Amino acid sequence: MPRIALVLCAALLVAIGLGTLVSGLDRPKEHPAAPLGIDEPEADTSLDKRLQDLEQALAEEREARIALEDTLAMLFEELDRLEGTDERAEAGLQSAAENERQTRAAERRGQRNEADWVRSYQERRIATLVEGGFSDEEARHALQLESEASFKAMQLAWEAQRNGESIDVMDAVSNPQSILRAEMGDDAYARYLAAQGQPTAIRITQVLGGSPANDAGLRAGDELISYNGERVFNVMELRNGTMQGQPGEDVVVEIERDGVRMQLTLPRGPIGITGSGANVRGMNWWGG
Repeated sequence: MPRIALVLCAALLVAIGLGTLVSGLDRPKEHPAAPLGIDEPEADTSLDKRLQDLEQALAEEREARIALEDTLAMLFEELDRLEGTDERAEAGLQSAAENERQTRAAERRGQRNEADWVRSYQERRIATLVEGGFSDEEARHALQLESEASFKAMQLAWEAQRNGESIDVMDAVSNPQSILRAEMGDDAYARYLAAQGQPTAIRITQVLGGSPANDAGLRAGDELISYNGERVFNVMELRNGTMQGQPGEDVVVEIERDGVRMQLTLPRGPIGITGSGANVRGMNWWGG
């Protein structure tokens, strides 16, 4: 808009200037008629005066033309400046648009990479289970059950919190792996763990002195497979087993030592070992 206004002003000034010059040159000079009876020298004086007036008019018109040229030059300089400003602004907009395009492209690449990583991770897990003896269909079904178990555990924890109940992370009812085990069954769950390189029993790392485990002859390195006829895959499940029934009653514990399975009898309650098992971090000093 400023550029258009300047162009119109320049055109108007040119038109006015040309009109002024033309009218100045064409306009006749008015002089009174010489009175009758004037001698010739007086006529010559009148002609000289008219020539002086004409020269003065030409000088004034020349000055006006020069002023007009200067004004036009200033206007054209302003036009050039505005055009440069417009070009820089347009270049800035193009640069900003290009930056935005590159940012969006990077975001899309990041989203694709993340999605590819998720798909790749799932496919790797399926491949691991297949290598461990699962069919492709069984592997995918196992991962689906795993996902559903995680959500069920989340939902149970949410309901307990809404009801003002404390959440016991060691509670088998709300533990995702315990839920998954219940859905799959012990044999399939053992295969699921073994296929992923996880232990399928509790490996005893220490036997505490003066404990029922010490008295029964348990040793570090033994693998505890079942407690009172129930398969145990980790110390959390062993702890829950010791809480059942009557304290002190005899229970049968099945272990494996150097590839040989054997059974021992212990009183129900804390057995006095530390150990590690499937999906358990660290050690448990209480019951297993």
